[in-house]
Amino acid sequence: MDLNRRPNETPLEHHRRLVYGKLEDRTLSDYDYAELSDYMFGAHYAPDETRKRAYGSLYTLKLLDSERRNSRTDAKMIAELNEKIDEFKREKQKFFDQRREYNKLQAEAGRREHLYDRLADAANNLSDTVGDVFGLTIKEDELNESEAVLVFSDWHYGMTTHNAFNTYNTDICRQRVQEVVNKAKERIALHGCSKLHIIVLGDLGHYACHVSARVASEELAVDQLMQVSEILAQAIIHLSASVSETCVYVTYGNHARVVQNKKDSIHRDNMERIIPWWLETRINAEERVLSQPLNITVMPESDTEFLLLNVCGHDICASHGDLDSVKLSPRMLGTLFHKGYGKDIEYILLGDKHHREDYEELGITSMLCGSLCGSDDYANDHRLYSTPSQLLLIFNQNDGVDAEYRIKC
Repeated sequence: MDLNRRPNETPLEHHRRLVYGKLEDRTLSDYDYAELSDYMFGAHYAPDETRKRAYGSLYTLKLLDSERRNSRTDAKMIAELNEKIDEFKREKQKFFDQRREYNKLQAEAGRREHLYDRLADAANNLSDTVGDVFGLTIKEDELNESEAVLVFSDWHYGMTTHNAFNTYNTDICRQRVQEVVNKAKERIALHGCSKLHIIVLGDLGHYACHVSARVASEELAVDQLMQVSEILAQAIIHLSASVSETCVYVTYGNHARVVQNKKDSIHRDNMERIIPWWLETRINAEERVLSQPLNITVMPESDTEFLLLNVCGHDICASHGDLDSVKLSPRMLGTLFHKGYGKDIEYILLGDKHHREDYEELGITSMLCGSLCGSDDYANDHRLYSTPSQLLLIFNQNDGVDAEYRIKC
């Protein structure tokens, strides 16, 4: 038997083990008192002295154990008393609830009787009461405030093509951007929108992601990125004059990937991620020139390629679309954003496919947005024609999307 204090024992527990082992459970009966004195009391005593001290300790230890048992009993009684108090409070609350419901029923009965009396009076004076139904007007401040969402998708600045369906180059790209911006401003003014959300879905440039892109490009990839960023900045600044507030959301496409081989490429390693920085710098410079704020906010970059925004109380998810399907995205992205972010998205905006298509499932509307560049050589060879266009949506709080414009170029 180990007489030393164990690592997990307090001095009192050590002392109790030795005293009980010698005098109660007899586990230390083979040791004489002289051997135990140093361990029990920290000093050497004669056997008789040690024995007397041990019996005195035994008496004290039993008193302590009895006090501890009594305190546990008191704690149990207190717990039972607290439980009774809680039960009384619950019953008291039930009584108050019942009395409140009874008072509510009495109040409702009184209101019904008053309503019946008023209806009887109205029936006797029906024509005067109804008045001229179609002469009623709605005050301007009672109208729902509208917000606009303009989607810039797949400009492919730098691409050149001349086929049966489409002709496109950098000059035509600039002309089409100007046309889209002017038409968007007209429709934004028509609906009296106070706020504009601009969503940039990527592939603003054609770049050099594969051999055919390099062959069909007018400019070097870096030049394309710089020039199209400037065109985008000017478009945003011009549009911002139509509203009191403009928010810009930017994601990246698949044509600006750094590594040409798609299998070796990291999706997020993308040159277009520099565009938000350029826009902020460009807008700040314009504000210094004008000596006034433009009320344009370039939203922070998302941790993923997804953009998430709320327009008039309606949640929208947007991405470039190279990894998404218009028909599968309502179920997949709806589940992802509900479980991952607690958002019940109502609209999904996708690009990449260069044509318009809508699909609705589970109360979620998925939209493929058109491209500014139109049909390229690949589309021509496969007879895949689509009109160059960009998407403008008008939102209000009650209806969500109240108007949808396919701005054709």
